Amino acid sequence: MSGPIVSDGGPLHYLILVECVDAVPALFERILIPPAVRDELLHISAPQKVRNWRGNPPAWLTIEPVTRLHPLASLHKGETAALQLALQTNTLAVLMDDLDGRAAARRLGLIPIGTVGALERMAELGIIGLPAAIEKLRQTNFFISPEVLDAALERDRRRRPEH
Repeated sequence: MSGPIVSDGGPLHYLILVECVDAVPALFERILIPPAVRDELLHISAPQKVRNWRGNPPAWLTIEPVTRLHPLASLHKGETAALQLALQTNTLAVLMDDLDGRAAARRLGLIPIGTVGALERMAELGIIGLPAAIEKLRQTNFFISPEVLDAALERDRRRRPEH
């Protein structure tokens, strides 16, 4: 998928932690984030590595204000702002991991892409090794069922030619 994408904080957070965030431009022309997501990435509770990255953002990251912020039931401020920014900018997809946020994105006609989906696509393009990225992801506090990670690794094994 080329073109811009709007991101919630979670996927950027984890792509930074697993050292794959530099591969993002191979997937998306640029990433738009609302100020609420910027604030999450700079929050004192965010890992230092994430705050350092956000303190010196790449050229492909753009902070875009949300013109009207209407709270969405069961979603955090960053997720709500990301969805509304996607609608405001006519962006087709959102980087988002939260299950309620992904469901809300689908209801709004948006395509949700999660951290694991982005990693899989990077691996398909030969930019990263998925097993190493998944292993690093497992060492973080990323919340996902082990079955989802195992399924991604199995798809990756089937895609790669045997050596």
